[in-house]
Amino acid sequence: MRLIAKYPKLFFQLTVYFSTIIRFLLNLLLIIICFALAVGVYKAGFDLVHSLHQPLEIILQQMLLHIVFIVALVEVSITILGYLKDGSVHVRYIVDTVLIIMLNEVVSTWFKKPNLQEAIGLSLILAVLAGVRICVVQFAPKGV
Repeated sequence: MRLIAKYPKLFFQLTVYFSTIIRFLLNLLLIIICFALAVGVYKAGFDLVHSLHQPLEIILQQMLLHIVFIVALVEVSITILGYLKDGSVHVRYIVDTVLIIMLNEVVSTWFKKPNLQEAIGLSLILAVLAGVRICVVQFAPKGV
């Protein structure tokens, strides 16, 4: 069964209008992410300079969390750029973004000294995401 639009001209105009709005909002979001990325790099440097009197362990913890957050912002911007370029988002980009965000969660949980349930839960989530990432790469169409 094939669906036919009752008003194809109106449907086409709405589609163009909607996609234009989405592209505008994504460009705006990309500008905001670039600004947040610049602020994040500045804050990481500022925190590094002002925490030199603290123990090395604390400094490295803070820098690791800042760096993983910056990488998460880069992954989100790669996803947005992929959508703006191709008109669709590859599942691989989304899985990579979620993996980076979960890595940030794992690193921040490490420093809080998690209990066994939290560690097992995060390990299971990461194992499932790693499995999904492998399947996405393995079964992706050859042209993509």
